[in-house]
Amino acid sequence: ATTDAWMKQFKFEHLHFPKDVKSREVEDIPGYHFRDDGMAWWETLEIYCKEFIALHYLTDDMVKEDSELQNMVQEIRNKGFERVPNNGDFPASLETIAELTEWATTLMWGSSVWHTAVNFGQFHYLGFIPNAPCAMTRAPPLEDEVITKELILMSLPVKEMARVQIDISYSLSLFSPVEKFYLSSIREDTQDLRTETSMVDDDELECLDRLLIRLKAMQKKMETRNRALDMPYTIILPDMTPLTVQT
Repeated sequence: ATTDAWMKQFKFEHLHFPKDVKSREVEDIPGYHFRDDGMAWWETLEIYCKEFIALHYLTDDMVKEDSELQNMVQEIRNKGFERVPNNGDFPASLETIAELTEWATTLMWGSSVWHTAVNFGQFHYLGFIPNAPCAMTRAPPLEDEVITKELILMSLPVKEMARVQIDISYSLSLFSPVEKFYLSSIREDTQDLRTETSMVDDDELECLDRLLIRLKAMQKKMETRNRALDMPYTIILPDMTPLTVQT
């Protein structure tokens, strides 16, 4: 029921990270590392999309006249979000190179970085039951009721239910054995996205190499910041971010 209610208000702009940050009014919150790292990711992906798209679309008319592209845009809107009011305001068509760049960046962000941030950090938060109990053994406290430690402990789920929450959140936070990442990682024994590409054009490969250079610089900056933190934020490090959602 909660998921259904959320999906009824879901919109395409919720996947547009800069717009999402602004709509939640969290631009100036200090120490919000997800926002900082997320914006770095967005800018990096946007540059990559702009460079790659420029290799294939020289004018806005080329975008408008690409029937395969327009059909894909319509299918994502009409089939992927047919149960969402107004199809989540997903674009019904793309008219310009700028619109295509924004659309591609949004899809890459949503299916890789945003999913990583939401999914693979679950155990860090849900593994400690009081953060978000899966069930409560008492009714919610009244508005003027005094909240005591005893009341909180008596409200938490029994240990069998707590174990279920720990197990599920742990399983959901694990990488798939076939997961592919943006950067190579000794920690995860993985290679970078160059091993997954089917590109053969030299200009495309150079575009990909430039993306990897930017990602390595981004990783280094994040790791430098993390060394000064009591609780490092590592969820969306490039070598910990899968290319896409595994189902």
